[in-house]
Amino acid sequence: LSNKIINGSANCFFGEAYNVSYTDVYDFCSKKQSLKKWEIELGIHHQELGLPWDQPVPEEMWTKVAEYCDNDVIATEAVFNARKADFTARQILADVAGMTVNDTTNSLTTKIIFGNNRKPQDQFNYRFMGEVTPDCEPWTITEDMVLYDHLGDENFTLFNKDGKPVFQGYTFEGGKSIYRGEEVGEGGYVYAEPGMYSNIALLDIASMHPSSIVAEELFGPEYTKRFNEILQARIAIKHKEFDKAKKMLNGALAKYLTDEAAAADLAQALKIAINSVYGLTSASFDHPFRDNRNKDNIVAKRGALFMVNLKHEVQRRGFIVAHIKTDSIKIPDATPEIIQFVMDYGKQYGYNFEHEATYDRMCLVNDAVYIAKYKDGKHAGEWTATGTQFQVPYVFKKLFSKEPIEFEDMCETKSVTSALYLDMNEGLPDVSELEAVSYTHLRAHETDQYL
Repeated sequence: LSNKIINGSANCFFGEAYNVSYTDVYDFCSKKQSLKKWEIELGIHHQELGLPWDQPVPEEMWTKVAEYCDNDVIATEAVFNARKADFTARQILADVAGMTVNDTTNSLTTKIIFGNNRKPQDQFNYRFMGEVTPDCEPWTITEDMVLYDHLGDENFTLFNKDGKPVFQGYTFEGGKSIYRGEEVGEGGYVYAEPGMYSNIALLDIASMHPSSIVAEELFGPEYTKRFNEILQARIAIKHKEFDKAKKMLNGALAKYLTDEAAAADLAQALKIAINSVYGLTSASFDHPFRDNRNKDNIVAKRGALFMVNLKHEVQRRGFIVAHIKTDSIKIPDATPEIIQFVMDYGKQYGYNFEHEATYDRMCLVNDAVYIAKYKDGKHAGEWTATGTQFQVPYVFKKLFSKEPIEFEDMCETKSVTSALYLDMNEGLPDVSELEAVSYTHLRAHETDQYL
């Protein structure tokens, strides 16, 4: 049975097994990773067994198997202790939903929003966002936006009679989305103009995917209202508006808003629930959030198509769009006017931008890797790295932060499903005493696949 589970067999699970436990540590952790990786990250004993699950174990190895099982139990307890905040969030969600801490995050979120309705899809709203109807009108300029002389592209910035955006020319065929002459990713729009830049404004949309759900009223009036209450409650807590949050979800949150520490736990719980909803809207298995009409992942696609429009509008105003990554845009040599324009333009679509940071300088390598230095704010003068290359501790410290190099900075964690081979034939290299000790330790555990 273990071998079937490990190899991903579809017919090896049975529901009763899940109800034996008190809670599932992997499921309630907001950071999803294997127990072995947790062991390395927490700095506790990491032990590999190295024996096949589908073969008998020689009796002389039974003690080793027992020690391996001991280690798993100890490590699981350590992870539970290290992620107590996540467990507190699970307890809150379970209480609000009227369920148990052994129910999954998805199940708890589903109960909070849909109650006992297991088939709420008849109330869902779905539309093809590229369909243009006679009632579509261009972006409406408001009095406080006269400053921009309405330079919006009327051919693309369209809204229907319900005030929802229409992305003229958008197509979705064969699993591929095309808009304004380029392919748009199914999980979000990504765009980059690699290079060196200065005075870069980083503007982020606060909760893009949840905002898309609310703007489209995706779950129908009643259920979208409940989802929006979760979203607004989290925002209220973030702004320390506890009295406002206490009245939401029929007062179910009030008892968790006794002090700032408890409020922080509640905010984390609501964040987990919100993120769970987006994941479920795009999941392929059958569940209450699934809409069979939603073939093109409308939640992520709406935001992606908006970002394409935004890119063109910013470029039309003479600015470079250095980088777009799902819900954020980076504009070099940004002025207060262009920053305000982005914020106003976003509001037309139901998105609220936040001026997350200003970078003094930035080296953008590709659409996923960059290094940047903060210009001002609480992180002024500090460096930030995105993408594996610059995040390697040795590289980051040596080239940018100039912090002292520790031995751990030169270590790498590797994960394999079969075996990991190390060349030990050349003897000890010329290394420091600390490195030599570690190298010897590595050789001593070679048969355990220890790294």
